[in-house]
Amino acid sequence: MIKPQPFELICKQCGWRKTFAPRSDAFIEGHDYVSNCPKCGNSELEHKAAGPVKGLLAEMRAQLKHQ
Repeated sequence: MIKPQPFELICKQCGWRKTFAPRSDAFIEGHDYVSNCPKCGNSELEHKAAGPVKGLLAEMRAQLKHQ
């Protein structure tokens, strides 16, 4: 089990974006990633590494959900 680095998915069609901080490399759709934009349904999402602040905030948010 290898914990991946936080990443951000961005929809270039409508501007939706979300930072994900998976707890392991066994991704669960809807929790650790999405394959389509939840706002407009676009399947071509840009994937990029999250910056340190966004990554930390996403990890904190994920920890609070699991308590």
